[in-house]
Amino acid sequence: MIWRIIGLVTLACLVLAEASARLSGILFSTDTPRWPWFAAFLALDAVALLGMLERRAPIFGRVFWRGPTDRPVASLTFDDGPNEPYTSQVLDILAKSGVRATFFVIGENAAHFPASVERAAREGHEIGGHTWDHGVLPLKGPRAIGEQIERSSAIIEQLTGARPALFRAPHGWRNPWVNPVARNHGVRPVGWTLGVWDTDRPGADVIVRRTFEGMRNGCVLLLHDGRGTERDADSSQLVQALPGIISGLRGRGYRLLTLSELIRETEGAAR
Repeated sequence: MIWRIIGLVTLACLVLAEASARLSGILFSTDTPRWPWFAAFLALDAVALLGMLERRAPIFGRVFWRGPTDRPVASLTFDDGPNEPYTSQVLDILAKSGVRATFFVIGENAAHFPASVERAAREGHEIGGHTWDHGVLPLKGPRAIGEQIERSSAIIEQLTGARPALFRAPHGWRNPWVNPVARNHGVRPVGWTLGVWDTDRPGADVIVRRTFEGMRNGCVLLLHDGRGTERDADSSQLVQALPGIISGLRGRGYRLLTLSELIRETEGAAR
């Protein structure tokens, strides 16, 4: 899908470059070379793709992706759930460890496993939106993006009694409409600091090692208790890795917060 985004945006920029070169020739009756137009629009293409595909890029609006770097705090976040039996196993580990986390749930999955979302909220975890069906937002317009956000927010509210406060775009990919549309629907766009590619199932020990190699103060750690809308996605390696991640972070002195708690601590310290 990433190549489809790159191809479509690049094609649009090339078409605009050609149209601009021709229009310039018509308006000014000159034989101006086309290459400056193509160079300009290819530069625009690079900027647009950076804004779409780099989760931290502020080109299409800022997202929260890192907490305070002057103290050992971090947030565990889980995307693409609920997905059973793994979401329940993650909740068991969190309950045993006394850790509260943030789950960015897919609406379609929440409809399939409503009890998992209800339990997570009941046990004090934060529930955020992650679209209805894990659609690719850069290929959608404002109305379709709004429908994705609203449908996922509605089922979260139905199951938990509260509207979500946070929204994470699938893959972190955005276009110029994602941030303003999200805010119009009452949710704050957020990203993450460190992803460990646990959906590739590299082995529980590798997931733990990648976590500690990349961990820094203020880290928002991206983990997955599901894989998109895939049914029966195997998240067993995450479950195996999670106790070691939690105990290791605590052994290093980290306080583990929900993402909204991390945001409040970050922005409170900035005032």
